[in-house]
Amino acid sequence: MSDKTINLKVITPVSVLFEGEAKSFIVKTRGEVGEFAVLADHIPMTASIGIGTLLINLPDGSEKRTTLFGGYCVVQNNNAVIIAEAGEKPEEIDFARAEEAKKRAEERLKGGEGLDRNRAEQALYRSIARLELYKSK
Repeated sequence: MSDKTINLKVITPVSVLFEGEAKSFIVKTRGEVGEFAVLADHIPMTASIGIGTLLINLPDGSEKRTTLFGGYCVVQNNNAVIIAEAGEKPEEIDFARAEEAKKRAEERLKGGEGLDRNRAEQALYRSIARLELYKSK
């Protein structure tokens, strides 16, 4: 693998989740967006991001992970910016709260009339992303 890196910045309206050099990063989201990876010298692109996780491979061989709850990724000239609606680092996740949120969302999805299915699915996806990230730390 090349020694080239890409400058990555991951921001939300309230925080900077990551800023620095990366060997690569992988966005793994649910729904129509799916998964994509970016390495140095990637072609310019803009992509929407759903609910999921971000894996950042650092130049020293270590990795960082965060959740992403929607947004966009822009890549150009070995610079990438992810503007996320929200996101969390593993140490910010309350496992018990995420478990309860997952159970509530699953129960709601079993319901019938009057259910806002999209909202319940989004809540389920957010809780699953939190749990997966928490377990990976």
